[in-house]
Amino acid sequence: MKSLSSAAGKTILIIGEAGFLSDRARKALIARQALLTGPVVVASAMERLTEGLVFDAVIIDVTISDEAMLWMNEWLETRRVPFIFAHGEQSETSFGGFVLSGRGSDIEAVIGALFGGDSPYYH
Repeated sequence: MKSLSSAAGKTILIIGEAGFLSDRARKALIARQALLTGPVVVASAMERLTEGLVFDAVIIDVTISDEAMLWMNEWLETRRVPFIFAHGEQSETSFGGFVLSGRGSDIEAVIGALFGGDSPYYH
């Protein structure tokens, strides 16, 4: 049976501290047949990216340092890898943008931004 999720079979690299990807969010992404790598801490992620880690898209914790954010932004855009910055489910800040949570609407927004339509989201 073919999956209806545009994330099916796609590897998503999660960059952030261990608590960034909640168990609920992990389960929600896996339920849509996404393959997950991480979460990987920023220093390790920067090293792994340059070593040729294979993935289809990246979700990055918005709380990383500005320097790391700029480096990843440039590196991923240059290689045309879809990515978004998001805040975790346990985040105390409630600013706009993407939320990596177990809620269906949050996960669908993330998947839509990364894999939906004709042009993936870069940033």
